[in-house]
Amino acid sequence: MVVSVTASTTSGKPLPEHALQRTLEACDRTLDLDSAKKKVLDFVESRMKYIAPNLSAIVGSTVAAKLMCSAGGLSSMACMHADSVGNLGAKRKNLAGFSTATTSRFCYIEETEIFQSTPPSLREEVHKLLANKSTLAARVD
Repeated sequence: MVVSVTASTTSGKPLPEHALQRTLEACDRTLDLDSAKKKVLDFVESRMKYIAPNLSAIVGSTVAAKLMCSAGGLSSMACMHADSVGNLGAKRKNLAGFSTATTSRFCYIEETEIFQSTPPSLREEVHKLLANKSTLAARVD
């Protein structure tokens, strides 16, 4: 609906050549930054068993690396409240004015094997427990 309204109200003029070049260069830089971020994340993930062994044992090295990168490091994660750790990785959706009552946030904690194998009726509690134990493990590490 938003796309169709926007398409009907735009004038449809093409971008000037210099603006198009700057936009394409910005897109290329963004893609380069994203690939560099992935390389760093892969490296941190490969070393998680040495950096944070307790956190890796609880949530796995992939999720532990994502949590640490989002928090800004292991020491920053250790200082965070468990609720904040549980919300790391959540993305807000633009619902164009519709209610957020039925939308679910997808956080890094929800990528763990424990969470995925839990029945849906118990997932909220498992989410809280994993966030609490992850915070404790980060403090120990």
